[in-house]
Amino acid sequence: MLDDLVITGTVNDVVDQILAFREVTGDFGELVYAGMDWVDESLGRRSMQLMAEEVMPRVNAAIGKSEAAE
Repeated sequence: MLDDLVITGTVNDVVDQILAFREVTGDFGELVYAGMDWVDESLGRRSMQLMAEEVMPRVNAAIGKSEAAE
């Protein structure tokens, strides 16, 4: 179940997993970001920062390109 429902890894890994998930499910409205491990607050913040500043812009750009090609 974790392999199918949890997206983790490097920025590139996460982008690839989100886009692959979208290929299976089609368009979806939102992702739920569950940052449960706040033992190291700086790592938790960095994870959210990477999601906002690196991952989602790449995902949105890829979605825009694929929609423009259709």
